[in-house]
Amino acid sequence: MTRLCRIAGLFLLITAIFVIAQGVQPDLTNNVSSGDDQDPASSMATGTGDTVSNLQVVQITNHTGGKLFPLICSHPRISGNWITWEARENERDGGGLYLYDIANGTEKRILDCSRFVTKPVVSGNWIGWVENQIDSSGDDYPYICAYDIQNDTIIQVTTGYPAMPLQKSESRALVMHEMSTLDISGDRIAWHDRRDGNMDIYYKDLLLSGEEEEQLTRTLADETCPSISGDLVVWAEQYYMEGFNIILHNLTSGDQKRITDLPAMRRDQMISGNHVIWSQFRDTDYDICCYNVSSGNTTWITDEPVNQLWPRISGNIIVWSDDRGWRGHDIYAYDLSTQTEIQITDDSVDHIWADVDGNTVVWTDDRTGNYEVYMCMLENASEVEPQVYTVQLNSIPAGADAYVNDVLWGRTPSTLSFDQIGMYHIKLLKKGFRPYIAALDVSASMTYVVNLEREVSGKPAGLDDLRISITVDSVPRGANVSIDGADRGTTLTTVVNLPASRYPIEITLEGYRPNSTIIQPSGLDNVLNVTLIPETNDTNLGGSLLLEKDN
Repeated sequence: MTRLCRIAGLFLLITAIFVIAQGVQPDLTNNVSSGDDQDPASSMATGTGDTVSNLQVVQITNHTGGKLFPLICSHPRISGNWITWEARENERDGGGLYLYDIANGTEKRILDCSRFVTKPVVSGNWIGWVENQIDSSGDDYPYICAYDIQNDTIIQVTTGYPAMPLQKSESRALVMHEMSTLDISGDRIAWHDRRDGNMDIYYKDLLLSGEEEEQLTRTLADETCPSISGDLVVWAEQYYMEGFNIILHNLTSGDQKRITDLPAMRRDQMISGNHVIWSQFRDTDYDICCYNVSSGNTTWITDEPVNQLWPRISGNIIVWSDDRGWRGHDIYAYDLSTQTEIQITDDSVDHIWADVDGNTVVWTDDRTGNYEVYMCMLENASEVEPQVYTVQLNSIPAGADAYVNDVLWGRTPSTLSFDQIGMYHIKLLKKGFRPYIAALDVSASMTYVVNLEREVSGKPAGLDDLRISITVDSVPRGANVSIDGADRGTTLTTVVNLPASRYPIEITLEGYRPNSTIIQPSGLDNVLNVTLIPETNDTNLGGSLLLEKDN
């Protein structure tokens, strides 16, 4: 009976691969196996199809399978010289995690993974995943583990917390792709879990085994599926049935802001260097969007009347699965530096689960009857250097913390680089001096020097000609909002074109205690989130207030 169930489950999975959906892949363990090196010649056999845009495709895996049990290599991921994926060799196999060395052309099975509950991620020398372990009471709890590739060792990152579900960004289930609950950048790992009752984001340095993790969020909303790149972390914040906003957090400064305007059905958020991408449902299908951290500009990368899903980014290169050909998904790439789109595959088979590192793209397709892993190099990508505008920013005295669009850039003197002209919000902070806030019009390279004023009472220097906006939201919504004594409607509400100044704000809702505060502008766009307390609650509880900076 068990064998029949496995076979039936396999057929369901294969059928699901041709549906645009998201859900659970086969359960995939935690035991280190001895490895299963293969012949590099067979592993590196040249692909038989796609040479679109003169790209040479290389077949990485070359496993055996059959009509009854075709092989499925799922969710390949690439970092530097390493490619990982999951696969089951046959109907009796519980599944394994494989590691491929591009330089040597060697492959080995490094883990048995029947207990995996999320898809593994790889970055540098680390592979991370979530697995279920049985505690002393006999209950299953998810634990985060990481595998050190160089030392062939596993470390347990967390001690186990209940409920680490995947992000759900729409009511209908999409069954081909799972977003991971964690991400790694170098030696840093970020994840979400529900230890405090709702999903929060946590962070830890894998090299500091004795250090406790740092909790990055403490709101009442569910924050899920972080992506990390250097000092920057992004994640999705859920607004009940309205969808998700994308949040950007700076680990160095602690600054945090919302980079999307309103909640929407967004998924697969990812950050690499200066860019954040995600897939967003608009009108009738999903399109890919890109946010520039330095400029604060948001750009739609695709605008086809079909779904563009599961984007991944490395530097200036974005890849995704695209069904505009109506014959199954093809792999496309977009070069942000040259603003050009590249079609990587173009045939009648299904190409899914793309990933990119540098100019190297990997994916899975079924041209052989099995879902094998393939690779190609985007040799011509990023050859044209983008126009860069530099601003030599200094202050008198020097040593001020410099922020661009509320993101810490460094200390003065500092060189700011922009790849697009436009208006940028800058802020300089130095102890003992008044904060300096201004709008900087970047249309050419320039030198910009600010004379900081000694700290006195009053508003920050540079604000006289600035206009700001204030957005007020509450839980629950529908509360009346008064700003500086004037009625401004009900939450969620945004008031624009206000003179830069301190504003008293009062929020009232029948059945709840009034909430009064004063907002001090911290940028051009300011967000106030308030959790109202029912009147029947203990008067000693107090309200929950979160002030966010937004651009």
